[in-house]
Amino acid sequence: MTMFRMALLGAAILAGAAAPALAQPAPPPAGGPGGAPGGPPGPRGERGPGAMFNQFDTNRDGRVTWDEAWGVIQQRFQAADTDRDGGLTQDEMANARLRPGAPRPEGPPPGPQRERMVGMMFRALDANRDGKVTPEEIRPAAEARFRSFDANGDGAVTRDELPTPPPRRDHRGPGGDRPAPTQPG
Repeated sequence: MTMFRMALLGAAILAGAAAPALAQPAPPPAGGPGGAPGGPPGPRGERGPGAMFNQFDTNRDGRVTWDEAWGVIQQRFQAADTDRDGGLTQDEMANARLRPGAPRPEGPPPGPQRERMVGMMFRALDANRDGKVTPEEIRPAAEARFRSFDANGDGAVTRDELPTPPPRRDHRGPGGDRPAPTQPG
């Protein structure tokens, strides 16, 4: 998951992670489909933070303002709120797509690691402990995360302010596409 999405999506995917994913993709803005890691490339063939940036830069001026970010977060929240009651339950959060633009894979349900992560995010966001996460509960963490990316404090995030993601570590081994490393000696 990219740092930019975690930041703008909310609160802990918040704290890098949260608003879980508020999760379903917003309708693609004019200019082409956006993408996320593993999803389709963005309008300029980008993947990852660049494609995510394009989804949040709704007016295509090369800057993401808080109003643009909050608008996308609200759209994703509404898409994840399947019962339309204004709050996300832990189940709604767990069923939301974490990667905008990427379809939820068919097959067995997500494993226990993802369930634990969703549970932690949910508990972190549910400030009043009523069993629902509302936009009001997400907003403070999302704003703080947005400000953390606005390096020059001008009220907008530009591509040059995005953090460089760490290099991907390939954990494939036996049965994967790459052979497991051999031990010297």
